[in-house]
Parts: sequence; structure tokens; C-alpha cells
Amino acid sequence: MSEFITGKKLSNAIYDIIWEAEETLLIVSPYVKLDKYFKGLFGNHENNPKLHIILIFGKNETEVSKSLSKSDFDFFKKFLNISIIYVPNLHAKYYGNEKKGVVTSINLYDYSFDNNIEFGVYTEQSIFSPLSNNLDTTAWNTCIQLSEENDVVFIKRPMYENKKFIINLTKNFIKSETLHDSTEYFYGFRAKSESKRLNDFPEELEFGVTYNSRPKREKKEEKKPNYISKNEKPKHGYCIRTGEQIAFNPSSPLSYHAWQTWSQFSNFDFPEKFCHKTGQLSYGKTSMRNPILEKNPHHEH
Repeated sequence: MSEFITGKKLSNAIYDIIWEAEETLLIVSPYVKLDKYFKGLFGNHENNPKLHIILIFGKNETEVSKSLSKSDFDFFKKFLNISIIYVPNLHAKYYGNEKKGVVTSINLYDYSFDNNIEFGVYTEQSIFSPLSNNLDTTAWNTCIQLSEENDVVFIKRPMYENKKFIINLTKNFIKSETLHDSTEYFYGFRAKSESKRLNDFPEELEFGVTYNSRPKREKKEEKKPNYISKNEKPKHGYCIRTGEQIAFNPSSPLSYHAWQTWSQFSNFDFPEKFCHKTGQLSYGKTSMRNPILEKNPHHEH
């Protein structure tokens, strides 16, 4: 159920969204300026690696500091699990967590909350429910797509102890590591490095595994893939999102962790990265609906 809100009701809804977030906090605002109160709200999550904060900001290509100051940027950098994305032509505003969200006119700007007349449409319903199909679900999915299609500025991920035979709820957090930081470019201090997108990075790290920047493949003659014949059932398959080895089952072609992420939106046509049968890169041609690459030189026609 959606509700039109304004004034204190709008402000309090956004305050609650920030304060009460448990799994994902999604902030879309062209302009960000934090006062002491906002820093106190966000500070509730400073030591929580389980909460993924996704901050999307924009505008002011020639002077990004007008959209997000360096001091506020540094404030967000200290969080344990955060993604910061820059969208140069952003004008939309949205605030959401796993239980509620608001599409609004208001920026994450202290002055706007204290002085401007702002409107918003508020929805309180679980956006992670596969049966949910409301305004907030559409807004959330649109913002997630926005985060995946634009350059990331900063990525920090939690690292957990490897306990393969223990359920995820008991895994031990060790530390967080910065995987990408192009802050210096965005604030005009150095030349731009290679552009990166959100899907270039894992959602969490495993202790003892080295995570480097993705290497560039040298141009050389590629060997033809060793395709499996059409009638031969492979002994194992591959996760279509991560490429890791899993049981072969076209009805369930994702690892458990990848499935948890996919199930948030349950998009059967979302493009994935690998073929479930061969493990070959699919370049977006596989999905939950079609987990196996159609192109197979040994298939019968």
C-alpha cells in the first residue's frame, strides 16, 4: 500500500529507513550533505558488515564536490560493506531498505530537510518477497539497475572466515577490505583509471583468498572449448553467476549464495556470466530461464 507524504512525515520516513535497515540500504540522491543528525543515523551501521549500503549520487561533472563533499565521502568510506556509484545525469531521489521505501523530491541534504517543501510516495512492504509487485519493488529494481550500469567510485567488502560446512549465519567476520577507490579522480587529483561496474566485485570476501583487480587478457589464439556432447550428462555443473563448480541441475544453476542474491528479485531473464553445463563465459547469454549456452558445435541439428 502506497501513501503520499510530506513535511515531518516524509522526513521521519527517511530517518526510519536509514536507521532500521538490516540487509540493504539503498540511497539515490544527486546531492548529499550530512549534518550531525544524519551522521548519527548512519553511524548506527558503522560496525555492521551484514548491511550493504548502496549510495548513488550525481550531477556536477566538472566539480563533483558540489554533489558530495570530500569530507562526507570520507565519512561513508569507513563503513564495512558499501558501494558508491556516480551517475552524471541523475535527478531522481529514492530511499529504501528491505522493508520500506520512498520515491521523493528530497535530496539527502540537511538544508532540504529543514527548509524545503518536499513530497514523496511511501510504501511499506517487503521488497524481497517474490510475490511482491508494487511501486516500491519497481522503484527498487530500477535503482539497482542504475547502480549496475554506471561507474563505481568506491567499493568496500566484508571478509569472513571460510567455514564451508557451517551455515552462513554462523560465519565469522574478520575485517573489511577496499576493492576499488577512484576518489582521487572524482575530486580532480589524478587521471581517471579503468572504469568499473558493481558486478565486477564480489559481495563478500573469503579469508585466505587473494582478490586482485581483474587482469586484462592478452590477445592470443584461443583454444576451442571442450564442449560436452548433447546426450552426455556432465558429472558437475557451474554456477551461472560466479562460475564456481556446483552440482549439475539446470533447474537450479546457481550456488547457494548466488541464489540468495538472485531470489531478492527472482528475475528469470537476468543476464548471467557462465554456462551451467560447460563453465564457459556466456557474456550475458545465460539466465535462470536458459542456463546452458545454446551454441554447441557438437549438438545435433
